[in-house]
Amino acid sequence: MDHNQAVRLQAAEKYVLGNLPKEQHAEYEEHYFDCSACAGEIQATVAFMESTRQAAREEAMEPVGAARLAPAAPATGGWFAWWRPAFAVPVLAALLLFIGYQNGVTIPRLKDSTSSQMGQIISSSFQLRGSVRGGNESGDAADKVRVRLGESFALNFDFTPTGTFREYDWQLQNQAGRAVKSGHISGDKKYQAVSLNMTGGVESAGKYSLIFFGSADGTGQTGNESETQRLTFTVEFLQ
Repeated sequence: MDHNQAVRLQAAEKYVLGNLPKEQHAEYEEHYFDCSACAGEIQATVAFMESTRQAAREEAMEPVGAARLAPAAPATGGWFAWWRPAFAVPVLAALLLFIGYQNGVTIPRLKDSTSSQMGQIISSSFQLRGSVRGGNESGDAADKVRVRLGESFALNFDFTPTGTFREYDWQLQNQAGRAVKSGHISGDKKYQAVSLNMTGGVESAGKYSLIFFGSADGTGQTGNESETQRLTFTVEFLQ
């Protein structure tokens, strides 16, 4: 998914609200990790929703008779009475003040913060060469990822799974076989160079396996019988 498509789909709002279809959800996640504009839009949307919820909570807790930002609606005249000068001026002034604050202060600050964070999230990337399919353990374990504890990193590799599926699920498993990270990748990435971000890094050094499973129905259910590709590497922590 490119930036123009994300804007056209209003993907940021749908992503935050959970209304983005699963396939587009995975594609958008891959996109916004590398797009500071979309990441900033997500942060701004989340902040706006939180502000709205907070305002609603304060409104519900506000005692009866407390001062309001805008005067109460007139008793006569219905909705059209709101547009009389006595009522329209303060309401529009408050609205313009809010919009000006959002555009001039809040959103730019969020975008600047996000841009800075995006530059720090992934500090290093590593190319994986060893590829094993079907659970074979004879892969090249010489690939090493040298990072600090908790440091995010990217894994670059050729995505060459067996079988053909609409979507693939992946797991990052530690040497005990426990999944420490997971996600999805679209089937149209097959036979392409792929990069996966391991945000937050890992908690322990040692051998890890990046395993892909075919997900024909998109339910996220995985099993050894559906394993399609495995890449192994070793994590070493820097001092």
